[in-house]
Amino acid sequence: MKILVPTDFSDNANNALEFAKKIAHEEKSIITLFFAFYAVYDFASQATEIIGQIEQDAKRELKKAVEQGRKEGLNFDYRIVQGSVATAVTTIAYRDDYDLIVMGTQGASGIKKALIGSNTGHVVKESKVPVLAIPFGSEWSRENKISVALELHKEDEKYFKKLFKLTQHMKLPYEFFHIKSETNFEKEIEFKGLEVYLKEKNPDLEIKFTLIDSSDVSKGFSHYLDNNPNTMLVMFHKNKSFFEYLFNKSTSVEMAFHTHVPLLVIN
Repeated sequence: MKILVPTDFSDNANNALEFAKKIAHEEKSIITLFFAFYAVYDFASQATEIIGQIEQDAKRELKKAVEQGRKEGLNFDYRIVQGSVATAVTTIAYRDDYDLIVMGTQGASGIKKALIGSNTGHVVKESKVPVLAIPFGSEWSRENKISVALELHKEDEKYFKKLFKLTQHMKLPYEFFHIKSETNFEKEIEFKGLEVYLKEKNPDLEIKFTLIDSSDVSKGFSHYLDNNPNTMLVMFHKNKSFFEYLFNKSTSVEMAFHTHVPLLVIN
């Protein structure tokens, strides 16, 4: 597995790196630490000097992290580019066939607030590669299950294959849940059929299915996560309108996403 870890050398970014290391230990993966920057200067004559200093400082920090990772028995490298963080991350991850992007979110006020307008938020929305967003204060040791939110709208097997490829080595049970905002016979049948299919296809995995009755999807998410605080939340970004609904500023979904719940978005 190839894992891309963007960093700005902050505590949040370093915590995301720790998550990437845990995944890499299990999968014998390659981790690429990635630093992107814009050189801001007043005069063209300053450009070379400023860029050189930024790259020198970044290389020093990246080399430290790479050396530490290699001491831990991991396969590490690093890259530095000039440009927008979000654009550089999504472009390189897709172009160079990375399997996963692991990023820290900004701030400690909830994952929705941290994602909106942040580099991580733009990467989550635009990436063609799965993204694992690690909120402030997350700890790998807390996670005791993987919770997969199902929209039940044209479910595609490829998303489930990606899910299991990325996560089954974590040895955690899966809980697939759907927020039932209205009575819909077709969706209930699809939910039951999907449960039977996934359990038959993956007999070695611990899989549970849960329906949550809630007239408001955001409140349903909040209720679920209130009762499952030590989980990794998974969402399939296949229906852009639904995804954007959950992350729209006008939607009071910020309480549904807790600062300590990592979010894996599979594209």
